[in-house]
Parts: sequence; C-alpha cells; structure tokens
Amino acid sequence: MEDAPIVSDDRQEAARLNALRALDILDSAVNEPRFLRLVRLAARLFDAPKAAIALVDKDRVWRKAYVGYASPESPRAGDLAGQVIAANGPVALGVPIRNDQGQALGALVVEGPGLNGPASDEDLQALEDLAALATEVLTVRCRALNLEAERLNLAISAASLGEFEWDIKRDVFKISPRLAKISDIEPGEIPAENGQALYRFLHPDDQAWLKESIDEQLAEADRYEAEYRRPNGPDGREIWNQGSGVILRDADGEPAYLIGVVQDITERRAEEDQRENLVAELDHRIKNLLAVVQSVAAQSARKSASLDVFLKTFAARLKSMSSAHDLLTAARWRGATLARIAAAELGGLAPTQTRWDGPELFLTPRAASALSLALHELAVNAMRYGSLSSENGKVEVVWRRTPEGGFALEWLETGGPPAVAPTTKGFGATLIEDVAGRELGGSAKINYRSSGVTAMIQGAAEALADAPPVEPAEVAPERIVETVVAADETVRPGAIAGLKVLIVEDSLLLALELEAGLEDAGVVVVGCAAELSEALSMVEMDFDVAVLDADLNGQSVAPVAEILRSMGRPFVFATGYADKAAPMGFDAPIVRKPYNVHQIARAVAGVTGRA
Repeated sequence: MEDAPIVSDDRQEAARLNALRALDILDSAVNEPRFLRLVRLAARLFDAPKAAIALVDKDRVWRKAYVGYASPESPRAGDLAGQVIAANGPVALGVPIRNDQGQALGALVVEGPGLNGPASDEDLQALEDLAALATEVLTVRCRALNLEAERLNLAISAASLGEFEWDIKRDVFKISPRLAKISDIEPGEIPAENGQALYRFLHPDDQAWLKESIDEQLAEADRYEAEYRRPNGPDGREIWNQGSGVILRDADGEPAYLIGVVQDITERRAEEDQRENLVAELDHRIKNLLAVVQSVAAQSARKSASLDVFLKTFAARLKSMSSAHDLLTAARWRGATLARIAAAELGGLAPTQTRWDGPELFLTPRAASALSLALHELAVNAMRYGSLSSENGKVEVVWRRTPEGGFALEWLETGGPPAVAPTTKGFGATLIEDVAGRELGGSAKINYRSSGVTAMIQGAAEALADAPPVEPAEVAPERIVETVVAADETVRPGAIAGLKVLIVEDSLLLALELEAGLEDAGVVVVGCAAELSEALSMVEMDFDVAVLDADLNGQSVAPVAEILRSMGRPFVFATGYADKAAPMGFDAPIVRKPYNVHQIARAVAGVTGRA
C-alpha cells in the first residue's frame, strides 16, 4: 500500500486560516449573549478570573466572547489559545474549537492564578463539552450569516448591483468583482486617497458636483444617493450609474467604514429619455392634428351651401381621419406597406386633391413609423400653407425601388401658393430631415420652390422587409367591427321621438353634444353617467335604451351591459378604440368615434324596433 501523502504544516495552517476566514466572523460583535454565557460558565466551573472563546488568526488572537481580559484582541505569540492551535490539542485548561472538518479554528481557554497545575481528565472533558457547545452555537450562527449573505448576494445580482467598501481608518477601497464589471475598476483593494480615488473613474463634468453633493448628504445624514455619468462608452453612448452609500461608525462615534452599492442605470435612463421624446412627439402631433381639424373645418365651411351640409361633410372627413389613424397605429407597431402609410396620412385630408403611386413595398415597423411621421409633417404643412390650403392645389406622392435595394419617395405639391423657406428650422423639418433620414438609414431633403414644396426621402435596404408579418388567427375576432357606419345615417323623422335614453359617457363635451342632438330628435334623456359606479346606480331608472361608452376612465362598461342584458333592456356601444377595448359578446350595435348624432339615432332606432 502506498503511504498517504504528507501535508506540510504550512499547508495545514493555510487551510485552517482559509476555513476561519470563510466563517466571516473575525472582528464581528463581541460578547453576544449565547457565547458570553458559555464563557461565564467555564470561568465559574474552574473558579477562574479569565475565560474566553478565542479565534486564532495568522498573527493575533481575537476573542469572540471573554471575561477578565483587557481587550478582545492580543498577539498570537505566547497566548494560550495560540498554544492550543500550535499543539492541535489541549494545553493546560485550553481545548480546541473545531469545525466539521476537524480543523482547529480557535480555543475555549480558562486561565488565571491557581491554575498552574496540570489539568485533570475530568477538567479537560468538561472543557471539551463546553467547547462542543461553543462549536454548535458558532456553526448555527455562521450558517445563518451565510444564508443571509446568500440572500443578499442573490438580491445584489438580480438588481445588477456592484458593492464597495471604504475602510476609512486604513484609507483603502475594497472593490467587489461585481462592481469591477460595472465600473471597469480592478477588483480588490486600491488606495482610497482620502476617499477621492473613485471620482476619477467618473465623467469629468460630473466629478465636482457629485463630490459636493455626496459630502453634503453624508454630513447631514451619514448616507447619500446620487445618479451620475461615467465616461462615454466606445460607441459614444452615455453610461449612467446610480450610487448609494452609508457610513458606519465605531464605538466612539467616529466614521469607520463607508459601504455602498452601484447600479448601472443606462438602460433605464435611455427608456426615460425615450418616454420624454414620445411625450414631446405626442404633444406635437396632437397640436398638428388640431390644426388639421381646424383647416378641414374651414375648407368644409367654404364649400358647404348650408349648415347641415357642412356638419355632414365635416363629420365624414373626421371619420376618414380616424380610419387613417387606425392604419397609422398598425404601421407603427407591425410594419405596413408604403401605400397604406400614404393612404393613412393623405386619404383623410383631401381625397380629391391627393394621389399616391408606386410598387408594393413593405416597411419594417421602425421604418414605417419614421415614414408615417415624415408624411404626416408634410401633409400638415400642405394643409396649413401649401397646396392643400387651396381648392386647386394637388399633392402627388410617388416612390420606386433604388438599385441599392432601398426606396426613394418624392413628394410634389402643385397648384398652391408659392413655397417660402422658413427663416428658422422648426421641429417638423427636423423630424423629416434628421429623424426620418436617420431612422430609414437614408436621407430626407425638403425644397421650397415657387411651384410648391417638394421633398425627396430615401430609405436603405434595411428599411424594407421581405413580407408582411402573419396576423395570429386569434387576433381577428378581437377587433371591434363597427356596425353603424357614417353612410348609414338615414332615420325616419320622428322615429325615436318619445324614447327615454340613458347616456353613459365619460367625456362631458361628448355627453352634452349627444344629449342636445337626441333631444332635438324628440328623445327624453333621463340621465348622464360619467363613471362606472354612477352608471351602475342608474340602471334601475326608467328608460327605454342606453348609449354606452365602452371605456369609462379606464374601466370597462361591461358590468353595466351585462345587467342591461339580463334585464332585457336594449343598448348601443360607442367607442374610440380600434380593437380589444369594447366589451364583445353582446348583441348590440357598435358606433365608432368620432360619430355624429345621426349614427347614434340610427342605432337607437334599430335596437328599439323603430328603424
């Protein structure tokens, strides 16, 4: 049989020290009650002035609990606990405290006057029993600490955090491997330079104000929190971190450590910036939409011979604009053909004054969004100042494939007032030339000529997709199908006169307009509800039919519809949503917003048998 390998004393000591430090108990709280009770019991058992549970480090003895000693720490050389470790067994009244692998991490020691004689077997057995208890208490505590540490590690990893520690008295930073990955700082210990060393790893423009802010927060509350930049990445992108820290003070109240965590929040900041840009874009588009509505109203009024003709013409154009908006929504999220995008932006504005033509091209969602935005801006300008502001003006949009695999689209205005270049570049022009050009991977250029505005928009091959995405089969039934369209407005005079109607609509202006229109038709409006709870409280009122807005401030009107169905009372849905929002499964007419009173009257007449 081969002899077992011989392990050197140095290797054994190194393994013992590693096991001791793995417990992470050195320099923790001293004289905790569970340990102190064992030490006092040992001292009383031998009537000794000194006793301790002592852990033996490389060059020192650190007492987890003790009585009779001047301090928790002393040099290892000459200490009884150190002698126990050197002997790897009992020495006088000192016995080893071992871990599960049998390594002696420390000792339970009892010493003092009168204990100079050799220890009896009974004495040593009593000490070993107490040492075993100390080991159990130590193991249980360390397991709990390790479990808590694992939980903390999981939380830190899940949150993509990196941690650091500033040992203020030694003036060194301890950088964790997780923080090293986030910050590009080498892990381990680095000189703290009086706490200033980490600032040089930050963006130069943020170093001064961040230091001032952290100093002020620490002086006020011993903790800080801040968001700041690191030097830009290789691609020029801004890199953002969020840091938090707290000062730990020693028994004398002096700062001993600053511990902190750092989180990379670059993606979060990018999302916040994107949301802000979207809000700004939404605000801009709403204002443009209102301007378009105003322009459409003015043109409709000029061309109408009577108020009734104006109302019908204007309502029809608003309906067309609503349909175009539905197509734009689909284009922004799933991609769309270029022809559908052009139709969405131009078809509802001036159908007889616009034309578009070109090969069948399908754009990616990102490209479709950019192009629809560019055409929207061009159309708004044409309605305000260009060819669509004149009855004789025309807009022609044509596109073609380019040899490089992309596309080129030309916008051409004729018959309107001469185009005058603006003195300053507005947000709309920026969206067209800068945003659209970049998002399409190509370019966009606007020219202002005496004959009208022209624009050339080019997209790269990457802006085009091979084929439209396949719609899931279950999507189709979820769409709202309008059952009363704008053209179906004919209703017999007096057909709904005398009916009692309940209106459920969260928009006050729409409710007032609907109430006035229905009363002009001879209807008695018994009440108007704007909230779901209010509508539910009115279902017992005396009425013949209800007009229900599908969504009441974010709440579905379905509970009201369900009650009315169970009562056998007819109702009509009015909704502004394109899909999924209206309560389906009810046998009731659906009128899409924007609607006019004629459509509602037609639907009411239909469900009450008065059509």
